[in-house]
Amino acid sequence: MKWGRAMQHLTTILVATDMSPRSDRAMQRAFDLARTHGLPVTVLSVLDDAMPADLTDVLHAKAEMQLDRFVASLSDGVSHNVVIRVGDPTREILHYANNDPKCLLVMGVHRPRPFLDALRETTMQRIVRRTANPVLLVKDAVAHAYVHVAAACDFSPASTASLMLALSLSQGSTARLIPALHVPYSGMLGQTSGAASALAKAFRNECATQDAIWRADNVLPDGAGETEILEGSPYPLLRGLADAGDVALIAVGAHGRVGSARAILGSLSVDLMRDPPCDVLIARP
Repeated sequence: MKWGRAMQHLTTILVATDMSPRSDRAMQRAFDLARTHGLPVTVLSVLDDAMPADLTDVLHAKAEMQLDRFVASLSDGVSHNVVIRVGDPTREILHYANNDPKCLLVMGVHRPRPFLDALRETTMQRIVRRTANPVLLVKDAVAHAYVHVAAACDFSPASTASLMLALSLSQGSTARLIPALHVPYSGMLGQTSGAASALAKAFRNECATQDAIWRADNVLPDGAGETEILEGSPYPLLRGLADAGDVALIAVGAHGRVGSARAILGSLSVDLMRDPPCDVLIARP
């Protein structure tokens, strides 16, 4: 796959908003990307259909006025349309996203509810699980383009797709390729002379072999840097890079088919959605 091909496959940007500050950042990023890549934007807001009809009518008028005003401040020549629907947010967002397989879905991060999030799937997770579209989750204020990118690389087609799209979105940045190396039983072997280091070396060599095969099988763009084999769990490693200001976008692949099983997203994708340290791009193969 050549440089920019992933971006060329996208024809539109769909940004979902509930008109919160979190969604405002998503809209700002969506229009910034659209302006850079010459793509049209659809702004979608969904009003809860559980409200009484008279209240829904009032909110619909207010939402339309507020969205039109905010979009006017962002558009600056970008082709766009604003859609306000009444219904279930998950269903309506999926309807618009799944009707356009070449659409990038942009959303703000969800409002954290630590207790409830531990018990049930968030709306964001449900949407990402049930769409084949790439999804950009926007957390940070839009101060500049994505200069620093980290790709969670497990050498799968999903992680390759997310890397390609991230580099296309960022235009000219360099991606740090991070295949987190988990060495089992390293703590138990820590007191055994040489055993822990020998085990780590074996896993590191295996990872390097996978990396070499992956690079031979894929034409990577110039922005794909050297693979950094770091020992540790993926989420803490990526969070540390983001917290240190070393990356502004994390790219990760969602594994498997689109469907009902929660596990197909992969544990790293779920962790990043629940507590994103920066903007997160999730793509399927």
